[in-house]
Amino acid sequence: MNKSLSTRLMYSFMALIVVIVVGVTAGISYFIADYFFKIKEQELAQKGNEMAETIEYFMLRDTDRTTLHRYIVAVDRLVGARIWLFDNKYDLLAASLVNTDEDADGNKLIRNYNSKEGTELLGKEIKGGNLSTKVRSILKDVYSGKSVKSQIFHPYYKEQVMLVGVPYGKQDGAHGAILLAEPLSGFDSFLRDIYIYTSIVGVLALILSLFMVRRLSRSIIRPLISMKDSAAAIASGDYTRKVEVHGEDEVAALGRALNALGNDLSAFVDKTERTEKIRRDFVANVSHELRTPITIIRGYNEAISDGTITDKEMIQRYRALINEETIRLERMIRELLNISRFQASDELTTGIEPLPLAEIVRNVTEKLMVKSVKRHVTLVIHADENIAVVGNGDQLVQLIMILGDNALKYSPDNGTISFTAVRQEDGSVLLSVADQGPGIPEEDLPFIWERFYKVDKSHCRNVPGTGLGLAIAKEIIRVHGAKAQVFSIPGVGTRFEVTFPKEKVVLC
Repeated sequence: MNKSLSTRLMYSFMALIVVIVVGVTAGISYFIADYFFKIKEQELAQKGNEMAETIEYFMLRDTDRTTLHRYIVAVDRLVGARIWLFDNKYDLLAASLVNTDEDADGNKLIRNYNSKEGTELLGKEIKGGNLSTKVRSILKDVYSGKSVKSQIFHPYYKEQVMLVGVPYGKQDGAHGAILLAEPLSGFDSFLRDIYIYTSIVGVLALILSLFMVRRLSRSIIRPLISMKDSAAAIASGDYTRKVEVHGEDEVAALGRALNALGNDLSAFVDKTERTEKIRRDFVANVSHELRTPITIIRGYNEAISDGTITDKEMIQRYRALINEETIRLERMIRELLNISRFQASDELTTGIEPLPLAEIVRNVTEKLMVKSVKRHVTLVIHADENIAVVGNGDQLVQLIMILGDNALKYSPDNGTISFTAVRQEDGSVLLSVADQGPGIPEEDLPFIWERFYKVDKSHCRNVPGTGLGLAIAKEIIRVHGAKAQVFSIPGVGTRFEVTFPKEKVVLC
């Protein structure tokens, strides 16, 4: 069964809290117990060593051992440890003990061994059965002169105790053993209280984690759901669906990335649609532009070949028209081939040299002068004579000719066209051609570099040209490593700017 992300987060948090609580509890319990046992063992061993000297004194002077019993009971009450005193033959000499037992009916019976008679009774009980193997092993180590520290389940007290055994007697050999047994029931109760407390804290932490996880999961899952819906919308072709992004975390970054992807896909689809439209228009325009001169050539040629036209002047006129259309068709094919050749290369490979830009601008304006004079259009040149651009001379002439010719075509009579070539502060060179024509609408600016693209076809029917000039100019600019910008205000004019990088600039 698949679980939601919020459920998995909740289980993960709860498991983490359980592990932390259990680990902290186990660690604290271990360190507390270790510290407690070390302190108690040292305390009991110290008290046992102190008792050894006193017990030796009583063993020599107190024949009935009554005072010895009282001393052991007093130490028991002072230290809180039950004390057994053995001789070197595993016989119990004295004991401090208050123990309880139950009879056959379940009633508690108090057996008091805090007397000589009680010790003898306990000794008989021990001798009546076998002395615990564990206690016998401890006594054996003590008889050999060692101090023993151990935690055992006492076979007579029926509970877990901390047992310390120390020898007493002369240095040349032990006369007996002192066993001090402190019950661990109090410490176990203390640990139980810790476990109860940590359990309560753990339960409260689990409850708190539920609320925290719910809130956290909502803050994470809500944008994820929005991203899922947005991705589904993008997959179905709807790129307008956006993810609501809040904050600066990784989820927000993912949301912004998805929104950016939607924007990029939308732009790509729009560009693809525009490219497809341009392609269709290109095919239609090429077909139209090629079909028109071919139709004219064929029609006039058939008229001449059929003999239907006998007037020599008419025949000569038809031949002139056929020649003009042939030249037009040849120019169109040549320009298409130029565009294809430029697109096939990333940079200039032939005819590269430093070229004086001012001289190229003057040569181009001289060629345009014949057309400009007829329409009373003024050509203004502002060019720096001390700069040269590394490039191909024929292509730069073609570039400036295309820009100048377009400006002349769309300039009104008595207008002004400005040619500028200056060096900028960053070392680059700016070439600009500005006219006072009708301008270009802003929505058409991105497409003016496309082949056969015309801004307003209804206003451009009488403008001569193949519609390939700016497409060729775009490729020339690209292979020269330059950048182009167009600034146009409808009704005011248009300015084309070409910036050559400083790497392409040479000072004369």
